[in-house]
Amino acid sequence: MQEDRIKRINELYHLSKERLLTEEELKEQGILRAEYLSAIRSSVKGQLGQVRIVEQDGTVNPLLSVREKKTDYRKACLSVRKEINEERRADAGDFLKGEVLKIVKILKVNKVLMYASKDTEVPTDETFEALRNTGASVYFPVTSNDEIVFYEIKDLGELAPGTFGVREPLDAADDKKFEYNPKEDSVLILVPGLSFDDAGNRIGYGKGYYDRFLSEYVSDSAVKTAGICYLECKSKNVAKKIGYEIPVEKSDIRMDFVIYV
Repeated sequence: MQEDRIKRINELYHLSKERLLTEEELKEQGILRAEYLSAIRSSVKGQLGQVRIVEQDGTVNPLLSVREKKTDYRKACLSVRKEINEERRADAGDFLKGEVLKIVKILKVNKVLMYASKDTEVPTDETFEALRNTGASVYFPVTSNDEIVFYEIKDLGELAPGTFGVREPLDAADDKKFEYNPKEDSVLILVPGLSFDDAGNRIGYGKGYYDRFLSEYVSDSAVKTAGICYLECKSKNVAKKIGYEIPVEKSDIRMDFVIYV
């Protein structure tokens, strides 16, 4: 928590000893106290995340499991992302468009698998519109049961809210389904996530859809993955808030690139 806010908490405390606080001051005091407690909890959890327990047989285990750490890490990322204003998001979307176009040109990509952003995610609509002019086919995911399947669209009007409120292709016809031909295709997959690190590690929303899908292409040099992330949500920056970087499991798939915006 910032020093000026801690100083203000102390000021309000001493004022309350001298006189009754105004309604505005009481409201401010409540907000600042809640922030302070949240910062304390995050600090404690960060310290606990570094603690290791030595068992009787000599094995060493973390006090907090990777799953527990991921849950806390996701909450921290969502909190950071919620504070990003509309102007900043718009700039991020514009920057993303330029970076994706560079990758498509350098790698001579002919098929792009992307997603429709929602809520506080980095905006992706501009990127789709720009990709339409490259000649590449563009596909969006439909979530069904435990998997995602990608279908080609040519206009954003072909999308409608589906699973989890994410916009998905309305027409999931077989002739629009993504098919990969290793001899002909150069594919770029734009992957959503809450946070990434410089090694390409990712933390998503916890459902595992992308890890399952990407596992089919992880060793294919003609299929490249690019994570999309606000700079504020980069692992090193989130670690300053929660005390540790992205928790990683063996089943997690690393990205080939990360586009920080």
